[in-house]
Amino acid sequence: MSDLKSRTVTAIKWSYFSMFSGLALQLLFAAILSRLLTKEQFGVWYTATLLQSFGQFIANLGVGQAIVQKAKLTDDDVRAGFTSSILLGVLATALAWISAPYAGTYFNNPDLVPIFRAYSWVFVINSGIVVSHSLLRRALKFRPLVISELSMYILGHGILGLGSAYLGYGTYSLVISALSQGLIQLIILYAATRHTLRPVFRWSAYKDLYLFGTRATVVTFLEFISGSLDTFLIAKLYNPAALGLYSRTFSTIAQPAMGFAMSLSRVLAPSFSAVQGEPERLKRAYLSGLRALSLIIFTAAGCIVVDAPEIVRVMLGPTFLDSIVLMQIFAFFIPFSVLTNLSGVLAEATAHLKSKIVIQSTYFITLLIAFWSTHQLGMGVEAFAVVLVIWSVFRSAAFAILARRIIQGGGRDIAFSYLLGGACGLGAALLTAAIVIPLRAILPLPALFITEVILGGLMLGGVVILGPPNELQRMAKASLSRLTRRSANSAG
Repeated sequence: MSDLKSRTVTAIKWSYFSMFSGLALQLLFAAILSRLLTKEQFGVWYTATLLQSFGQFIANLGVGQAIVQKAKLTDDDVRAGFTSSILLGVLATALAWISAPYAGTYFNNPDLVPIFRAYSWVFVINSGIVVSHSLLRRALKFRPLVISELSMYILGHGILGLGSAYLGYGTYSLVISALSQGLIQLIILYAATRHTLRPVFRWSAYKDLYLFGTRATVVTFLEFISGSLDTFLIAKLYNPAALGLYSRTFSTIAQPAMGFAMSLSRVLAPSFSAVQGEPERLKRAYLSGLRALSLIIFTAAGCIVVDAPEIVRVMLGPTFLDSIVLMQIFAFFIPFSVLTNLSGVLAEATAHLKSKIVIQSTYFITLLIAFWSTHQLGMGVEAFAVVLVIWSVFRSAAFAILARRIIQGGGRDIAFSYLLGGACGLGAALLTAAIVIPLRAILPLPALFITEVILGGLMLGGVVILGPPNELQRMAKASLSRLTRRSANSAG
């Protein structure tokens, strides 16, 4: 096994450990938080985080992506990246303080002003994380990243954030959570890299980083505003309760999937970059990842469609029962969004940013028209979710075509991966329905929910182990083989 493949496999293992551990914690914390805050408070918070995310682009400006992608990284690159991130973080915080009253007026919500200003300090904290995080990604050293993510989530969100919510701090508890998570991550990641903190002010040190970083930021910004367009319009056109309902449902079911996609992306981006000059290796890596992802994510979506009533009752509580249909709609969005992300990572790692910009721009403009038309027709937030699903299918198809061009073929393999995943998703939905629907009349809610979780886990394991050959299958079988040998040795 080559050194790159070995490091990639190890990174994927850490990434999956992070994902599944984080998912378990997220489900637990989400269930608690949904019972401590109201829909209106969630609505204010999501609007503030939406605005905060705009500023995050100013604070980063593609420096992180440039550090990961750059073929040869120098000490000046690291110094320039850190100096740039800190200065832009301070600028973003200042701009947020100035613009907060205008945001409150635009959204007709004065409660937003102090929340947005409090959130603005996240820019400064996160600007100190950019270089450390990117250096670890570049080196495929994911153990410190996993440790930092779990630590910040348990301590920052689980203890400080939920504790503040329990004590009655309302929306401010989520601000406390965000700030404390950033500080914890900053400390752990810098301790893992110990990169230089010396500033540099020569333009030559910044030129190469910004040449790639600025284009990467345009792509990321387009992805962000496209992904946040529904939330932004609902915040403007509907009441905070409607926004809280829509956003809370999305974050409960779709955000973990997006987190999964991001976890895989941060592993594959440096791996794709390393073999971008070797077409056959790049092609094999992409197609293997696409098939594995398709099998898993479509299967999970099929289970969610059937299990949505129990997920809502357990995870969100009785005040969110009207979000069941929303959750089922979002389940269809998940697979196409995740697979689009993989193709997008391929395009970014191989520096096909212009094509990415064209696709994202077209997606944003047409999605804006579709959302606006939906509102003008007097439809509710469920219709927004349906529009989101339909447009995500078209965008996924466009990125699949781009991926085919980058890897110079493989169109049939790409189409087969989508079809295979869809078939697994349909099969998972039918099997889950056949088992779960009769049990609804017999089992109490906690037992039924646990049964659904176990059943979903068995299905996901089944499609990985028993499905067509893919990288996850090879990793799983290798792990099982090692466990078998260890058990045999222990018994001997």
